[in-house]
Amino acid sequence: MRCKFLHLSDVHLGYQQYNLKERFNDFGRAFEYIVQRAIEEQVDFVLLAGDLFHKRSIDPPTLLQAVMPLEMLKEKGIPVLAIEGNHDRPHYQEVISWMDFLTDRGYLIALRPSFESGKAILKEWDGFCGAYVDLRSRRDPKGMVRVYGVPYYGAATKQVIPTLRDALNEMDHRGVDYVIMMLHAGPDDVLPHYLATVPQSVLTPLREFVHYLALGHIHKPYERENWMFNPGSPETCSSEEVAWPERGFYLVEVDTAAQPIHRARRIQNPRRPFVQVPINVELFQELQELYVSIPAKLGEHIRGPDAAQPVVEVVLEGIWPFASERVDVERIRSIVAQQVEPLVVRVTNRTVARGTSDPDGDNLSHAELERRVFQHLFEQDVRYAFHAAQWAQLAIEIKRMVLEESSPQSIVEHLQHYMEEQQLNVSDL
Repeated sequence: MRCKFLHLSDVHLGYQQYNLKERFNDFGRAFEYIVQRAIEEQVDFVLLAGDLFHKRSIDPPTLLQAVMPLEMLKEKGIPVLAIEGNHDRPHYQEVISWMDFLTDRGYLIALRPSFESGKAILKEWDGFCGAYVDLRSRRDPKGMVRVYGVPYYGAATKQVIPTLRDALNEMDHRGVDYVIMMLHAGPDDVLPHYLATVPQSVLTPLREFVHYLALGHIHKPYERENWMFNPGSPETCSSEEVAWPERGFYLVEVDTAAQPIHRARRIQNPRRPFVQVPINVELFQELQELYVSIPAKLGEHIRGPDAAQPVVEVVLEGIWPFASERVDVERIRSIVAQQVEPLVVRVTNRTVARGTSDPDGDNLSHAELERRVFQHLFEQDVRYAFHAAQWAQLAIEIKRMVLEESSPQSIVEHLQHYMEEQQLNVSDL
């Protein structure tokens, strides 16, 4: 059996990063490019492994960003199989999500299992709901591909996976040549402090029944054992993603008569350039030296003109030899703007005051120092002390969202979602 499909995830349509309309448009352009590529490659189907949207409540421009490319796929007869990510799920009092709306309009098929008495029930898609769908390959009409979909289950993921394995063991796969499972989760050793991650040993038993595990949720791309594939986020949702330039989508060609039975190519889609310019403040004895160094530092990281205006982040690191409050952030932004034509300039302070170290006398990274300071503060309050580590992580994430100028609604939604997943007491706030 031969077929070809495209796998993407974490599109985050509707994200107006830094409150800039151009960033909103960038996320839409990334999705449109990938859809165009799917049409050009004449794929048999598209897998969307969660987080099509950035927020649970979307506005009309965001809906248009989704519908117009999906309409193009629909016109070409290319089905889109999808699962809900943590950003796609309906609000707690609601039943219908925007993914359900798109399914009702025939733009995609949102897959999810049902559960009875703690057991996963894998029913075939009936036009309204279901956990899997069987597809005939246009390249090999006699071949059959089965796609299962498992949406985001947060902290319950570790308990859900074994029930899925048991349910798969009871399924009849006769006549099915190739099995795919979409899952909005991932291994817990890819990135620290990520929700809905599990030890890889929890995922491995699925391999007995699944040829291709199509993952989403973690924005860092990775693949393991030619079985587990995560494409990463097509656009840059936070500055830490700059370190992973190979993010994008997978084009997968399947031939069950060959070895290996599939070949997955991760392809980088065009995206807004992000440039991080680290500056070690320990190299300067006077503040003026810091300002003078910026053009040369920019030259080390920006090579040649770029058609798209970059997002530039100047990262100040190290231990200050002088009072840090004297640094003129607006002057730094002005210097950068004179050297390049940025979309926006951000200045991130990861420095520490002279003499700051951990209790054992070893120097700490800024991130670890920040985490320990927050955790220490929560440990001093009896209301938060028992879950101090979780509250500290939440504080760090809220701080990041504020610095990235996320909307108040997004921050509140993230706060509610995190507390729900970590089973933190709402009355503690």
